[in-house]
Amino acid sequence: MNWGHKITIVIVGFIIAMLGMVYLAYQQTNEMVDTNYYEKELKYQLKIDASDNLNAATHDTLITQSNDALIITIPENLRTAFANGKLEFIKNDDKKKDFSLHFQPDANGLFIIPKDKFTNGFYKIRIQWESNHKNYYHEQDIVVK
Repeated sequence: MNWGHKITIVIVGFIIAMLGMVYLAYQQTNEMVDTNYYEKELKYQLKIDASDNLNAATHDTLITQSNDALIITIPENLRTAFANGKLEFIKNDDKKKDFSLHFQPDANGLFIIPKDKFTNGFYKIRIQWESNHKNYYHEQDIVVK
């Protein structure tokens, strides 16, 4: 085989590899975590302030999981005048499995969510609420098994 054939084989191999990469790139889904991302970015300082309010009030763990449920625990000092509780569950690898709900903790400060609402995998959980005219915000990553 002469050098002309070898160069042709290398060029054809390179073209096939590039076409394969283009095909793989089209198979990727690159969704943004949030819709209206830019609007939410402008309001991000409010989340920082709400997160600072939470850090100043408590360092307790808010989200735990048992074998069959996720348990949201609101500390006792933040339960008075509790209002506008909202939970967002964001599954980064499948936007169709994202959901949000409003919540009100029970007398013990617990809100229990059965795991049958989730698929196994990684979730970002966002919790926000208002208590005594202050906003509180917490964001945590968990793996639901």
